[in-house]
Amino acid sequence: MPEIKKTIPLFGHDVEVTEVPVRKADEPWSQYELEDGSVIRHKGVVTSVVRLNQYNPADGKPIYLVLTSPVVVVDNVPDGLMKKA
Repeated sequence: MPEIKKTIPLFGHDVEVTEVPVRKADEPWSQYELEDGSVIRHKGVVTSVVRLNQYNPADGKPIYLVLTSPVVVVDNVPDGLMKKA
């Protein structure tokens, strides 16, 4: 797939970036059990990745921006916390 170059606004000025399609994704859930007995599962789903035409001065690696959307699911809510329909 050919690289797609575009310009995006970043920190008050336009920056040229290269869009990098995601080839494969593994998006596991993080799970949190709360004191009230509820369980919340969370994961971030990547919606877009772009590579800046800039490099980390410490190691020379390219800098990427990753845009994500959060997904949150609430499980195992105790009956006492539920609102009756």
